[in-house]
Amino acid sequence: MSKRFNIGIEDKITLPFDDYMDGYFGGASDQNKDFFNYTSVRLNFNLGKTSKRVEPLWWVNPYDFIYNELTSPRRMKIPTPVLPDADGDGVTDQFDREPNTPAGAPVDVNGVAKDTDGDGVPDYKDKQLITPTYCFPVDADGVGKCPDPECCKDRVPAGCASLVLPSVSFKGSSTKVGSDQEAILASVAASLKANPSCNVLVTGHAGEKAKKGGVDLSSRRVDAVIDYLADKQGIDRGRFIKQNTPGEAGTVDLAPAN
Repeated sequence: MSKRFNIGIEDKITLPFDDYMDGYFGGASDQNKDFFNYTSVRLNFNLGKTSKRVEPLWWVNPYDFIYNELTSPRRMKIPTPVLPDADGDGVTDQFDREPNTPAGAPVDVNGVAKDTDGDGVPDYKDKQLITPTYCFPVDADGVGKCPDPECCKDRVPAGCASLVLPSVSFKGSSTKVGSDQEAILASVAASLKANPSCNVLVTGHAGEKAKKGGVDLSSRRVDAVIDYLADKQGIDRGRFIKQNTPGEAGTVDLAPAN
């Protein structure tokens, strides 16, 4: 009620888990097991000057001092936490499993450089960020060497099989080849001119569900890429093979083909 006047109510139940407390055995049933109940009410009035006395110890939480000091320190001096992060990757040294990650390299929650495709080459070194597992092992730059299918080994010229062509990305519902795409396609055209015997598979993606609208949009993007390479870069249209498949909408992939 106050620091001087306290009321305590206590109820205690004792369960011995047998039937012999009262000296009489009533049977093997759980309902016959003995127990007794004790209820008490305690009134306490603390005498003396409150300035020289403390509350009874049974009333004071022994952790009050610690809790109060943590909330509002008066006697303890708590130092400012120091969390060193030598490589600046956002993971403190005490938890960092790779404490020397290069600056700017993406890391996971353990401070280890990410390896998105699991090819053993971290993302900050990987020149082919997502390499299919069937193209493993990869070289020092993370670029895989995809084996030719058994049925088609002789159909693609040897020089074309190793040709790596980039993908072209489109934003929103755009089908126009912008300045960013032009720079990418210019490098594609240079590779094709250097390998005149290589044909190109141009693949558009209509989204995972491949809805009709997505197929039309994907087809127009494929046509836009081919038109740019043929009309602006002078690549023969007969070297292009078109296809549309489900997949991540917004990209057009280029790859050597027979």
